[in-house]
Amino acid sequence: MIFEVKPRNRYFEILAKGREGVVIFPTYVPGSYIIRELERNIVEIEGIRISKNRFYVKDNFRYLIYAVSKDQREAISTLDYIFINPPAVFPFQEINEEYCVKLDSPPNWKISTSLKKKDGMYCADNYDEFADSPIEASPYLKVLKVDDKHVVSTIDDLDVEMLRRIVSEADKILGDEDNYVFHFRRSDKELGGIEHSNSSAIVVSWDREKLATLFAHEYFHRWNVKRLIPADLKHNYEKEVYTSLLWFAEGFTDYMAVIISLRAGVLDKKDAVKYVANSLSKLTFPGAKRTSLAESSFTTWIKYYRQDENFLNSSISYYDGGLALALYVDLEMSKKGKRIDDLFKEIYHEKRIYSFDDLNGILKGKYEIDIEDLVYGSAAKILEQLKDDVNIEFADRGKPYYGIMLKDKTIAYVEDNSPADLAGLIPGDQIIGFNGKSKLEVKDSTKLTIVREGRIKEVIVNTSPNPGHKIKVKIGKLEFEKEEGISDIEII
Repeated sequence: MIFEVKPRNRYFEILAKGREGVVIFPTYVPGSYIIRELERNIVEIEGIRISKNRFYVKDNFRYLIYAVSKDQREAISTLDYIFINPPAVFPFQEINEEYCVKLDSPPNWKISTSLKKKDGMYCADNYDEFADSPIEASPYLKVLKVDDKHVVSTIDDLDVEMLRRIVSEADKILGDEDNYVFHFRRSDKELGGIEHSNSSAIVVSWDREKLATLFAHEYFHRWNVKRLIPADLKHNYEKEVYTSLLWFAEGFTDYMAVIISLRAGVLDKKDAVKYVANSLSKLTFPGAKRTSLAESSFTTWIKYYRQDENFLNSSISYYDGGLALALYVDLEMSKKGKRIDDLFKEIYHEKRIYSFDDLNGILKGKYEIDIEDLVYGSAAKILEQLKDDVNIEFADRGKPYYGIMLKDKTIAYVEDNSPADLAGLIPGDQIIGFNGKSKLEVKDSTKLTIVREGRIKEVIVNTSPNPGHKIKVKIGKLEFEKEEGISDIEII
């Protein structure tokens, strides 16, 4: 199919050329595990709708799509900037045929994409490659050279030397392959990044200064997820795809982002240990006792990507749990003179498409490390396993607490079976008074005045000893070099 794209403010007007028949608009984008209903943005189309995301069309048809998402997983069109994540804009007919885009933009606009240039268009051999190749354009676009194979596409500024050092360190593990584009933009939203085979797209807020681990994470996905692929992760663009291996695909990648950034000298050791401490602290909540890493991965469509105020009670992030497990594996492998790098090399050269048995088989067979119970049992067990090699202290354990997290003076989280839970407090309660005062003090017994659904209530809360969530960590091995860090968790 060929798409001729005319950008307008807030819209893309598109003339599509294919075959008469059914076209399919994706309902989600690979790498982001939530049904986004991307077809919701179609406002006009020359075709007959046969389902929510399928249309019967002639061989040439026009459609108009609304595009104002600041999220790099979707698309935006303004008078001086466009960004397209192809699944958010373009339908498909057959996966295994050529797809091309012709962008009708002013001559002074620069265009950046990892798609191949062909006859004035940007093309891919199939829809999978097409969907995995964002397009960015603007008269203000800068393409900054990182090295001979890597560039940054941005309308803002970025520390290219930081990125050069990250790329250099990451490539030492599994080598580099094709050319690569880092799409980067500042925004009023903190949206993070999403990986692609030969590019990544990253959007951060203006006040975010530390970018090393984010860039390292997305770049390492070039291998882990894009070339090392979970066997059960088979995208079809319309339906949820379930995998129990995101703790490895995402969590181990997050750990590698920290290690790579440390080796590159672009991440302070204290910040690195704090990063680890923040992940470990999540393993202290009820959700980590109730959920395994495999389960947290499998339910990402309904839990992780739809997090509510009860998430810490009901589940665990496979990013946090996976990072903790990666730290454990790296420490255990180091006792045998190896590092976690060697695990990635073995999978890369032996499997590429892997199952849990493949991963655990390598670890058990070569390093006598069995992670089955840590993946399929309670995620909280990982914290216990780490205590032999990591000095873990609980800065708040035993102190009086209510069991709530606050956002301003509104309750954002209530821990199960905590004093706040037993007293009947719920998320969303706005606290307007503490024993008749305006400042909260944690005392044995406190009368809270709250507003709930417009009604004023008074609730008596008695404290109990904090089970321990704020973790102080000291790692005496690997790149951390006995540095100490403490998590940011604040639970009152």
